[in-house]
Amino acid sequence: MALDALVDAAVVAYASWAHGSPTMLVHAATAPNAVAAVLPSLPQALWLSSFDAAWSATAAVFAAYRPAAPRQVRTEVTTPADVLARAVAHGGEHVIKLADTALGSHERTSSPRALTAAPAAIELDA
Repeated sequence: MALDALVDAAVVAYASWAHGSPTMLVHAATAPNAVAAVLPSLPQALWLSSFDAAWSATAAVFAAYRPAAPRQVRTEVTTPADVLARAVAHGGEHVIKLADTALGSHERTSSPRALTAAPAAIELDA
């Protein structure tokens, strides 16, 4: 649950901040999402240190690559199917990874901001 909350916060932050380095900032959300995906395969003794590493990586990416001031990105809330179709049409691996991560976040939280992360990445050409 803590990893999901970290992913959800990173997705919303990506959608909200409009970034200085859009490609690098994708990893702030997708890295902890990858850890969450493999966590059930790890021994339980490694779960806390895995979360700690994912949290540290997310914090480091945001600290290093977020802009000094946000840039406005015009993204409209759309449907999950449209988000995925737009990401696939774009074809960029970072956009597709972010779309997958953001759609998982939206499924968990119903946050409309989660649906704007991938379109923001498309506009910023992540």
